[in-house]
Amino acid sequence: MGTIGYAAPEYGMVNKVSALGDMYSFGILILEIFTGRRPTDTLFQASSSPHHFVETALPEKVMEILDKTTFHGEMSKATNVKEHWGSIKKEEMECLVSILEIGVACSAESPRDRLTVTQVYSKLTLMREQFLQRGG
Repeated sequence: MGTIGYAAPEYGMVNKVSALGDMYSFGILILEIFTGRRPTDTLFQASSSPHHFVETALPEKVMEILDKTTFHGEMSKATNVKEHWGSIKKEEMECLVSILEIGVACSAESPRDRLTVTQVYSKLTLMREQFLQRGG
């Protein structure tokens, strides 16, 4: 899963690579990993994208967009999908939403609206610390 090389939209207009362009690729990759959907998926026609798909689902519909195979080890313990999603702890759900929010923020259309590497590092570090403190 995952493909290195999701080009930022601005790369079609300017022939200059940037760190914020790399952040776009990172964001799309995060969204692909957790939704199981590539940007080339038929779900994403001209009017939609992985960014829009996840952004409109967060936070209330996060369980509807997650790739069920991402949690295949845990899934096998539940008797059905509904039971599995009901067994996810609040802390785990908050962590998943936060990761997807990072993916959305990194994959914003405009480079100036994207998170920087430093911002992503800070957010991920804080998430890890909070998750571990809660006994996640």
